[in-house]
Amino acid sequence: GPQTGDARKFKSFDELYNAWAEQLKWLMNLLTMSVHFGRVMSPEMCPRSFLSSISERCVESGQDAASPEGDRGNSWITAFTWVENINSLAAVKKLVFDDKKYTMDQLITALEANWEGFEQMRLDFVKNAPK
Repeated sequence: GPQTGDARKFKSFDELYNAWAEQLKWLMNLLTMSVHFGRVMSPEMCPRSFLSSISERCVESGQDAASPEGDRGNSWITAFTWVENINSLAAVKKLVFDDKKYTMDQLITALEANWEGFEQMRLDFVKNAPK
């Protein structure tokens, strides 16, 4: 991903948010390209014969249901974890930048340890932070 700085050194929530937004922009571009490639290759690699046989558009056009061509190709992108992203940002904003209960260095250290040895901190982020 893009180089957005050392999060341990972020002094404001705006720095964290801007880095997150830049990473997300990069990730969405990668996801979009991957999904588009999959859409183009899917009819060739994994045709959907049954679905195509019951779709009026497919029967009329002779195209597979997964084909990206035509008026209404299969063109959605599903990116999970939107709620988790926002909840996490809100928790970090409150506990690190507003309340200053923890530092970014402490948080990253806890995350790198998968919270092992940081149970109280984990509980603060789970139970005492906004969602």
